[in-house]
Amino acid sequence: MKKRNSPETEFGSRTLIYSMLVSAYFFSYFFRVSSSVSLPIIAGEWGMSASLVGLISSLYFYAYAFMQPVSGALNDRFGPMKVVSLGMATSGVGALVFAFAPTPFVLGIGRLLTGLGLAPMLSGVLVFQSHSFPVDRYSFYSGITYTVGNLGAVVSVAPLAFALDEFGRKNVFVLLSLMNFLLAVMLISRRREDPVANINTMGNRSSFVENLKSSFKKIGHSTQLKLMLVLWGVSFGALMSLQGLWAVSWYQVSYGISHGSASAWSTLISVGVMLGNFAGAYIARPSRYRRIAIVSSCLSYGLAWCIFWISMRSRLPIALPGVMGFILGVSAGISYDHLTAGVNDLSAREYGGSLFGGMNLFTFISVIAFQWGTGAFLQFFSTGSVGIYDPGAYSKTFGIVTFMVIMSLLALPFLKSFENGKGSKLI
Repeated sequence: MKKRNSPETEFGSRTLIYSMLVSAYFFSYFFRVSSSVSLPIIAGEWGMSASLVGLISSLYFYAYAFMQPVSGALNDRFGPMKVVSLGMATSGVGALVFAFAPTPFVLGIGRLLTGLGLAPMLSGVLVFQSHSFPVDRYSFYSGITYTVGNLGAVVSVAPLAFALDEFGRKNVFVLLSLMNFLLAVMLISRRREDPVANINTMGNRSSFVENLKSSFKKIGHSTQLKLMLVLWGVSFGALMSLQGLWAVSWYQVSYGISHGSASAWSTLISVGVMLGNFAGAYIARPSRYRRIAIVSSCLSYGLAWCIFWISMRSRLPIALPGVMGFILGVSAGISYDHLTAGVNDLSAREYGGSLFGGMNLFTFISVIAFQWGTGAFLQFFSTGSVGIYDPGAYSKTFGIVTFMVIMSLLALPFLKSFENGKGSKLI
C-alpha cells in the first residue's frame, strides 16, 4: 500500500514543482525581450531594415500567440509537467538555431521555434498554482510568477548585452539552449506529481477540443473579458514594443550614449515591471478590490507613458525618462497581476488554463501588431539610411503608441466588479 505524504511534505513538493515551472516562465520572458539587445546588434552588422528587425522579433510572438489557446487547453487536459517540459525542449532547439544562424531567414526560424516552445509556460504555472494552493492566494502566487518572469526581462537587457559583447552570440545562446534542455529533463522527471494530470486520469475532465471551443465562446459572450482585452492588449503591446524591442536604440539616438549605457537605462523598465508584479502580489488581493487595482494601475500607466514620451521627445535630462520608464513598468506589473487574477475570478478552476490561453492569444496578437507596426513607422518616418533611425522618427512612432494607450483607458469606466465572480463564473 502506497504511503500517503504528510501535508507539509506535499506542500514542499508542490512548492518545488511551482519553482521549476516559474523558472521555465523566466525563460519565456527572457527570450521575448532579448531581441531588444541581440537583434539591433545583428541588424547593424548585416544592414537589416527596421521593418525586418520588427518582423524577426515578432515571429516569436506569432508562434507564442497562435499557441496560447492550444497551450491553455493542453495544460488543462494533460497537466503542465508534460506540456511545459516538451516546450522547454523545443525552445532549446530554437536557441541553438538562433546561435548559429547565418542569415535573417534562419534567425527568424530560431525566434519562431523559441516562441512555439515557450508558449505553454505562463498558462502552465497558472493552472498548477490554481490546483495546488488556496484560492485566496491566487493573486499572491500570480504576483510571484510575474516577478520571476520579469526578472528574465531584466537579465535579458544589460546583463545579456554584456555577455554578448564578452562571449559572442553563439556561445551565449548555446549556453541558454543547454539550460533549457536541463530544465525540461527536471520537469518531466516529476510528472507523476502533477495534480492536474492525476485528476485527468480519474476521468473528471472535458476533452481538449471542448475546452478550446468553450474558451472562445465565453470570451465572445463576456463584455467584462472584452474590456479587459482592450486594456491588456494595448498595454502589453505598447510595453513590448518599447521594453522588448526599441528602448535601447531610442536611448542611444536621443542621448548619444553607448549601447551599454542605453541598455542600463532601458533595464529600469524591466525592473519596474518586476517590482510592480511583486507589489501586486500583496496589494488588493481580495476580489472585491480587483477593479480598483486595475483602474488605478492602468491610469498610472497611461500617465507614465505620456511623461516618458514627452521627456524623450524633448531630450530632457536622461534621469527623467529613466524614472518614468521605471514607474511605467511598476504600473504595468501591478495591472497584469490583477488582470490575470480577474480572469481567474471569472472562470471555474478546472478550465482556467483554457480561458487564460484564449485571452492571451488576443493579447499577443496585439504585441505582434505593435512590434511590426513600430518597425514600419520608424522606417516610414526616418530620414536616414536603412538601419539608422533619427530621434524624430522615434518621437513620431511612439507618439502614436502613447495615443493608443490613452485611448484604451476609455474602457475603464465600463469595467464591473469582480467580487464573488460578479458578471458570473464564465466556465
